[in-house]
Amino acid sequence: MKIPDSVRIGGVVYAVRYEKRLNNGSNLAYGHIDYDKALIRLASNLQSFQGECQTFLHEILHGIAKHFGLDVEDDEETIDKLARGLYMVIADNPDIFR
Repeated sequence: MKIPDSVRIGGVVYAVRYEKRLNNGSNLAYGHIDYDKALIRLASNLQSFQGECQTFLHEILHGIAKHFGLDVEDDEETIDKLARGLYMVIADNPDIFR
């Protein structure tokens, strides 16, 4: 899986940027989506590439939930489980998404 420089979610193009010390406002974080700035931020050097991919998918799922008014937008546990599951499908079936 390749993490792109930008991704379109719900018709909005989100830039993807890496930051050394990412903070979500009160804690260090692996990732964050900023809806107002159309930006997905990922922490660099905090986790493996597999972890970065899962975090990227995690933030995308937050974006999907927000743009489509899903009740799971603020449910970190559900979003995380979905991100891990989606990553497994992509990793185990790479030819489907090429």
